[in-house]
Amino acid sequence: MSHEKWKEKMEITYEEYFRPSYSIPHPGIVRLVREIEAEFGREKAFEILDRAARGLTVEGIKRAVEAEPLRSFRDFMEGRRSRGPIALHGTSEEVLEETDERQVFNMTGCLWAKAWREMGGADVGYVWNCRQDFPLVEAMHPSLRLERSKTLMEGADCCDFTYYWEEG
Repeated sequence: MSHEKWKEKMEITYEEYFRPSYSIPHPGIVRLVREIEAEFGREKAFEILDRAARGLTVEGIKRAVEAEPLRSFRDFMEGRRSRGPIALHGTSEEVLEETDERQVFNMTGCLWAKAWREMGGADVGYVWNCRQDFPLVEAMHPSLRLERSKTLMEGADCCDFTYYWEEG
């Protein structure tokens, strides 16, 4: 699969550049985690990383759903379809199934995974980005569910996402 869209140019302001999304991979995060890891051990370093990433993820999505609450799986799907250009151009997906209550797809390309791996921080990227998909879903709506058994970040051939709606 071609990932030529990753090379498209985009225009942003300098202010936008200096206020990137928390999820943008950054070598400073990898360096910081490696320093914490050297000082306190891997387990503690990744516990701190997970706590920080989870807090940012949950706080951000709670603000978003407060402004536009999810009432159904259809609302969730509309939100996925209207993600911004970074999310839309930063991943490649093959949809395998889509109904009013379920979506199954394989993410076959991910700039986040590519960038974290190139920085030598796929393990950091997994905790910072991939692991946070689960608390994100929980914070969006109590009926929204996610199943995933593998990720590109961990070296798999794809991320296998299944989102579904489960009442009560």
